[in-house]
Amino acid sequence: MPTFNPDFLKLAREQKGLSQKDLAAALKVAQSEISKIESGKKAPNESFVERIVQFFGYTADFFEQPDVAMPSGLVFHRKRSALSATDRARIEAEARARMLDVAAFARFHDGIASELPERNGRTPTEAARALRAEWKVPAGPIENLVALLERHRVFLLAFDFGTDLLDAFFLPSAERNEPMCIAFNTNPAFPPDRHRFTLAHELGHAVLHRDEFPDAKGDRQEMEANEFAGEFLAPAEDIAADLAPPLTFAKLRELKVKWKMSMSGLVRRAKEIKAIRESEYKSICFFFSKFGYRKREPSMGLLPERARAVRWLAADLFRSRGDAAPEALHLTRGLFDDRYPGAALAASQGGAPMT
Repeated sequence: MPTFNPDFLKLAREQKGLSQKDLAAALKVAQSEISKIESGKKAPNESFVERIVQFFGYTADFFEQPDVAMPSGLVFHRKRSALSATDRARIEAEARARMLDVAAFARFHDGIASELPERNGRTPTEAARALRAEWKVPAGPIENLVALLERHRVFLLAFDFGTDLLDAFFLPSAERNEPMCIAFNTNPAFPPDRHRFTLAHELGHAVLHRDEFPDAKGDRQEMEANEFAGEFLAPAEDIAADLAPPLTFAKLRELKVKWKMSMSGLVRRAKEIKAIRESEYKSICFFFSKFGYRKREPSMGLLPERARAVRWLAADLFRSRGDAAPEALHLTRGLFDDRYPGAALAASQGGAPMT
């Protein structure tokens, strides 16, 4: 007989941003009841399981899954301290729940391993160059970073975090032959150029730090991930001529369109590769601050890059299993449609599967 796993009750509760007291009130039970069940001191009865199934939108066997190791790169994030404990738990639980789906998709497809090399002692710049070479990325700007990541089986768990205090964080696979995921905030507060740098930054963490614990402050890992992102998006050899002085505002606007990086990011990159002096960098930063560009730059018509791979996998599952697809993920149909809007419709219309 399957055994109730209390860790999945905690996951579902945190996913909704609820305390044990909140859940107890919603289910009309004592808080001590929730505490005992989550701690494994008491097995829930059938009535309790029926109520949580109805409340959370998961099937009963969701709560009967074996323990799954799901490490998280959220520990590296530079703004983690600004998040409330509740928001942090809620965002991480949502990402973990979606990562479980990706692991299930991988099983249905006989394994979908992310194509990420080992660091092997490389510096961040060397690692970025090695990854571009391994992925056969042409010299110059990356036209669509999201498509590139998804093509190499780095899956984006795209959802609104409900806060602008956190852009993204990576979730390393428990095993090397499993998919790597990046939880990605679709909150409209973030412009497309910031999205791209954020994804490259988290990719840097995934390549450089997946087997590390964070430093006390995380400063070294953050600096390394930034260095990786700069070289991956704008290799020094490719962008040096573009960043030659003078870096006028008109020139930076043109380069923003070409490289799909923020003007601030381009100026920072110019300093990193020593195309401009520190004094020039500070002068441009002062100009940006004066006109409010440090907070929000002109968009220059850049459009968001949309994550598609996970929705395609959901559509492919629905195409092969029909109405039984949600149950394969331990979801009710309502929760499946909420998490993967349009997947069922895409399946019925022959939408593109993951290739």
